[in-house]
Amino acid sequence: MTERDHKWRDTIQKGGGKAEKAFQDLTKFYGPKLYTQVYKMVKNDSYTKDILQEIFIKIWLNIGKFEGKSSLYSWLYRIAHNEALSFLNKEKRKSSISLDQNIIELIPGSKELQGKGTDEILSLLNQAIANLPEKQALVFELKYFQNLSYKEIQEITKTSQGSLKASFHIAKEKISNFLILKLNQSPLV
Repeated sequence: MTERDHKWRDTIQKGGGKAEKAFQDLTKFYGPKLYTQVYKMVKNDSYTKDILQEIFIKIWLNIGKFEGKSSLYSWLYRIAHNEALSFLNKEKRKSSISLDQNIIELIPGSKELQGKGTDEILSLLNQAIANLPEKQALVFELKYFQNLSYKEIQEITKTSQGSLKASFHIAKEKISNFLILKLNQSPLV
């Protein structure tokens, strides 16, 4: 965690007038990144702004629980991702999301995915990601959905690029195996 992030966290946790200023600085700094992340998931400016408000409320209420074991941005990213998924589930808007064609490449010979609707595929993908260890899920989401370079992910996670590449590869294998297992089971309803 950077010195700036430590200062923001510590000031906000103490409360008072300085806490509000520190929180404003934090939101100005990380807000655009979180906005972009959420917008890529919900594809709607108005919904994204509403979700962002909920994200910042959760951050304000829970920053005292943040222990600093990961980077602050990793923690914020996870909250934003979970809020966006929660919104999509509540609003049943999954069908409006355009899935990247690369997801089909996760399963070699992906004939199992043909004929499946976007909702079904997205639901399975979200289940697969939810089953990953937190670090692998974060690396997969940053690389696959955010299309960040390993160097950018390294800056966020403070993890070597070699380790990130391995985590991404393992995550892809686990997701592929999960999807194959689920698709070879009884038909989705």
